[in-house]
Amino acid sequence: MSRLLLAGMVGLAWVVGAAVAWAHQELDAETINRVVAEKVRGQLAGQKSDLQLEHADYRYPVDLPDGVWECVLADDTPASAPGQRWLDVALTVNGRIEKRLRVPVTFKLELRLPVVKKVVQRGQKLGPGDMEWRTLVLPRSIPDLVRDPGEIVAQVATRRVNPGEALQGSWFERPMDIERGEQVRVLAGGSGFMIESLAVALDSGRVGDLIQLRNPDTQIRYEARISAPGTARIGTW
Repeated sequence: MSRLLLAGMVGLAWVVGAAVAWAHQELDAETINRVVAEKVRGQLAGQKSDLQLEHADYRYPVDLPDGVWECVLADDTPASAPGQRWLDVALTVNGRIEKRLRVPVTFKLELRLPVVKKVVQRGQKLGPGDMEWRTLVLPRSIPDLVRDPGEIVAQVATRRVNPGEALQGSWFERPMDIERGEQVRVLAGGSGFMIESLAVALDSGRVGDLIQLRNPDTQIRYEARISAPGTARIGTW
């Protein structure tokens, strides 16, 4: 009798132990993606990044032992550009790492930016009324992205610019202060005196540039430095 009782107890202990050993929980892919997305969005907010998480896309269920599970991002390096990236993720149960995953996530760059309202041709000067604000999703980072319309107002387009597209600073330049062929006011003098004359510009340039001028009467050529729009100085710079 005692032997039968002992055998029964051993069998019961084995069954209970096996049940405990096989106790598990299954996480579906949707749950994993939701938790990873929450973690990544919190990370982006802490880094004050312009990037936004578009979605996480892990595709497989995961079996874990029973217990309190957590998701830990193994890589806290901030994302620097839109597009897809693989994140190393650890799943822990009661503080112990049980699974390591590689989760694909996609970032987007969505910004409110100034854009032109209509086509701007090369050589056309931009006015404040030529632009408006729009929210754009950018496929890549743009190093010289224009975020403030004041950066390019009164500048001249160096290429065709289409309405609604993100603007780059390299597409614009300050207009010339003197154009080739323009009549230029020329100042020359020193301490206590000033002589003014007119000349024809042989070069285009901006304030500070040294350009060639021609005297319309004598046809003599000489150099002067642009000091203001339409004006150049010689003798004292």
